[in-house]
Amino acid sequence: MTPEIIYVDDKSDIPLFGVDFFGIIDRGTNVIEVKPLTLCNLKCKYCFVSAGDYETNFIVDPKYLLAKIEDVVEAKGRHKIEIHFAPYGEILLYPKLFYLIKELWKIKGIEIISMQTNGLLLNEEIINQLEKVKISRINISLNSLNKEKANFFCGCENYNIDDLTNSILHLLDTKINVLIAPVWFPGENDNDIEDIIKYVIDLRKMGYSKRKIQIGIQKYLIYKTGRKLKKIRPKSWDYFYKQLSKLEKIYSIKLKLGPQDFGIHKRITVASLNIKKNDLIRLEIISKGRWKREYIGKIDNDYGIKVLLNRSIIHPEKFIRKEIIAKIIKANYKDNILTASFSI
Repeated sequence: MTPEIIYVDDKSDIPLFGVDFFGIIDRGTNVIEVKPLTLCNLKCKYCFVSAGDYETNFIVDPKYLLAKIEDVVEAKGRHKIEIHFAPYGEILLYPKLFYLIKELWKIKGIEIISMQTNGLLLNEEIINQLEKVKISRINISLNSLNKEKANFFCGCENYNIDDLTNSILHLLDTKINVLIAPVWFPGENDNDIEDIIKYVIDLRKMGYSKRKIQIGIQKYLIYKTGRKLKKIRPKSWDYFYKQLSKLEKIYSIKLKLGPQDFGIHKRITVASLNIKKNDLIRLEIISKGRWKREYIGKIDNDYGIKVLLNRSIIHPEKFIRKEIIAKIIKANYKDNILTASFSI
C-alpha cells in the first residue's frame, strides 16, 4: 500500500511551528532547523524516528516555508543565520530543494545553508546542482566503510559504498564542505568508527583542509518511536566522551565537536507558547499525522501540535476539523515541540 502524501501550504491551514516531523524548529540559537518532507529512501534499523515506514507522509510547499523563515530571521536578527535541513527523511527526495536553497540566499542575514543526507542519492549531476545553488555544508551519515555492514545498518541490499565515497571525493573538489557523521553502536561498529577516522585523515593528507572534511561521531540513542538495533544498549554520555578522548589521542584528530565549532550561539527564541505539561488546551484537529493514532492539531495560525489518540479511528476523516480539549504530555521549551493526548 502506497503511503498517502499530504501537501502542507498556506491553503492547508496546517501551521509550521510546534510539530517535530515537519516545518520549522526554533531551538533558541542562530540555527533555524527546517524539515520540508518526511519521505525516505531507506529504513535504517537504528532510525530514531522510524523514517521510511510512515502511513502518511508530508511535503511542505517551499513558498510557505520561505515566508515563515523570513519572519524568523527578522526576529532573530539578520546576521550569521544558518539554515539547516534536518528532515525526518531524506532531503534529496524533496522536489523543490534547489529552488528552496536558491530563494533562501535572497533572505538577508542567512550566511550558511547546510543539510543532512544519507548520501546514497548523490551523483555528479546532483552535486553540480548543489554547488550551483551554493549549499555550504553537507553532513553525510556513514556508519561503516564495509558494504555488508552498511547494508545491515540501513536495512537495504545494495548500499553502494564505492559510489558514495566517489561522491564524497566529488564534493570535496567543489566549494561544498563535508562532514562525515557516523553513529557509534557500541560493540557493533567500533572498528568501523576507527576506519572512518582513518578515512578522514587520509583525505586530509590528500590536501583537503580540516574545515573542508570533518568528522562528527554521533552517540547511539534509543527513542520510543524509533527502531532499535537488537542487543545494543546505548552507553552513557560520560563513557561516549571518554572513548572519543581516547581516539583523539590515538589519531591526533579532534572528535569532540561542539556548537562553537559551527558558529552556533544563543539567539532569541521566536516560536514559543506559555504551555506546560499537564495543561488542558483547546485546539482544532486539522490533519492526520504519520500513524493511525497520530493527528495534527491547530492552536493558532503559527502553532500546531502533535495529538496522540488512545485508539485508532475507523473513519479518521470524520475527526478532521473537530474541536477538542487535549492534555499536554510534552512541552519541550528547548525546541518548542508540543505533544498532547486525547481519549475517544
